Amino acid sequence: MSQWRIIIADSNDYSRSTLKGMLLSSGHLVYEARDGGSAVRLSRSLMPDLVLVDMGIVGMNAYEVAHIIDSDNVAPVILMTQTIQRGFIEEVKNYSVFAYLLKPIDKAVLLSLTEFVIENHKKYLSLKNEIESLKKQIEARKKIEKAKGLLMKVKKLDEDEAYTLMRKMSMDSTLPMEVIAERILTKYS
Repeated sequence: MSQWRIIIADSNDYSRSTLKGMLLSSGHLVYEARDGGSAVRLSRSLMPDLVLVDMGIVGMNAYEVAHIIDSDNVAPVILMTQTIQRGFIEEVKNYSVFAYLLKPIDKAVLLSLTEFVIENHKKYLSLKNEIESLKKQIEARKKIEKAKGLLMKVKKLDEDEAYTLMRKMSMDSTLPMEVIAERILTKYS
């Protein structure tokens, strides 16, 4: 099993201590926060692998803590709660929460869910990065196509000639096609 950096954000000293013991005994590095603001600050500075946030945390709403941590691309969040109240699941869906745990927390459930969330979060980030890369490629391709069309119009070239000219400009200047396309669009627009 891997050693992870985990933050426990819980205002209850006993609950926090119990969870800390479970995680430490499994070889993880554990950090503690007593309130929502501390949880956010600690998360931003440590960049942990996981943040456990109790629904009853003081100082800041647990959903807000989860949202800030996710928006900052820090770590996945697991919410901990005594009971599932009406609307809890719907509320969790609206925020950046990867899972929830019911208290009292069973060590085996905690450890398996921790591993599950951390590993799935890694996959999620990988897919997110791949999507961003593909979006950039599509935008670059759109610029190149637009510039090619502009060259065809301005220089009275067919499609192959316009593309060949852009490739030659790219090779001669050792600049990517996207940069050449931007220059063409700026010059002829």
